[in-house]
Amino acid sequence: MKYKNGQPVEAGDVVHVRNRAYTIYSIGDTVTLRSMCERGYIKRVFPADIGAYIPRLHPVFAGLMPI
Repeated sequence: MKYKNGQPVEAGDVVHVRNRAYTIYSIGDTVTLRSMCERGYIKRVFPADIGAYIPRLHPVFAGLMPI
């Protein structure tokens, strides 16, 4: 998973969602965030919510790429 600027998304990165700071707790098809406030809320969001994407190649083009 990468941010829109090309940097990789890693656990522990600080992101902001709706004016609240979170750290990335785990990464999968969705991203699990942990709030940086004293309560430590857990929130699951889509990559687009933190400005990231999962780089995937269209299946037609994947067959054309040499391994």
